[in-house]
Amino acid sequence: MPFKVPTLTEVNRVVENGFSQAFYGTSGILRAMVLKVVSKVIAGTVYMIALLASYIWKNEFVSTAEVDGLVRKGETYGMPPKPASRARGKIIVTGTAGTSVPAGTVLVDNVNGYEYELLASSTIPAGSTSVSVQVYSLGFGSQYNMNAGATLSFRDAATGTFAFAVDSEGLYGGSCVDVTVDGVVRQWGESIEDYRSRLKIRAKNQPMGGDVADYWLWAMSFSEVSNCFVVPNWPLTNCVSIYVADFRTSSIALNSTIVSEISDYITSNDRRPATSQPVVATVAPKSCQFDIAIPVVNDFYKESVLTALKNYFKTLGPGNSFSIDTIRQAVIDYGGVDNCRITMLYFDERYIRDGIVTLYKSYAKVGTDITIYGEVVDIFALESLVTFTNLA
Repeated sequence: MPFKVPTLTEVNRVVENGFSQAFYGTSGILRAMVLKVVSKVIAGTVYMIALLASYIWKNEFVSTAEVDGLVRKGETYGMPPKPASRARGKIIVTGTAGTSVPAGTVLVDNVNGYEYELLASSTIPAGSTSVSVQVYSLGFGSQYNMNAGATLSFRDAATGTFAFAVDSEGLYGGSCVDVTVDGVVRQWGESIEDYRSRLKIRAKNQPMGGDVADYWLWAMSFSEVSNCFVVPNWPLTNCVSIYVADFRTSSIALNSTIVSEISDYITSNDRRPATSQPVVATVAPKSCQFDIAIPVVNDFYKESVLTALKNYFKTLGPGNSFSIDTIRQAVIDYGGVDNCRITMLYFDERYIRDGIVTLYKSYAKVGTDITIYGEVVDIFALESLVTFTNLA
């Protein structure tokens, strides 16, 4: 029988019936006398106890806990919420050979006015006109992410003539969500439900010193990572391939600055098993194009189906497969339609004749160094690549 918290009126009715039975021999509503006042006082006290019991019961379980209860569960597991993060990456400094820009210099995005700081001094080497240097945003949040080629300039007056542009990997990793905990607004790097999902995985998978779930939880502890795919014993025995992605940003792939930080964390001697060789890499988004026929084509159903498709493709990482049948099933299960038909399927500009796509993964080994590569579906391209027709 499920636990149900009674209302104050229901508690008061029970107390009144008890008094009426005890004093008058029958259940009923008390008249406006002293007993009625006493019953209301007792009912109020009992109701407060019922609310307290309900709060304790609700916060005993990760799936039903409120924000405050989730944080306390996380403290028990040693899994705090992800902290808010800054956008990070590299920019190309162009100027005269031998000139330099000191560390700590603040640059401004020429479009939005967001500020970024150089982490190290940048000296253009002899015989060159440019140099790469790492920067990070001075604020938290995804609004600080910048695509490749975006330009910046000095915030304050500075000597020398330089040009600044984001390198080919872009500036990514900014994440910030305002969450109220114990009455105080805090900045997290994930939503409440994302944190709840991580705690569920942790509750179901006790630390095993190198289990798949361990690597997943280690990678997912970074604010810049929204999805992680772990492939054990690949590409070689005792190797563990860990692909990290951020499906909250249009790039999906993380830049090398962030991947390097995650790799250093997972491969440290404090974490990885002595016999394993973890390899961390980001993913390569690939376009997926198909035509889908549904009973009614309007903005509501198109948006619903696209949301279902995006959520489905987020679960597929390097080495996983999907087909026309699995796409159709995902649309029927979560797209709000009772039937559909996929008439054609293109992946990475290739026509898929048998209707089955396997997301490619590969590796290269030079000496003892291993690099891995893996594909995912570019969910942000679906809005322009998926076409809708009426199901005849």
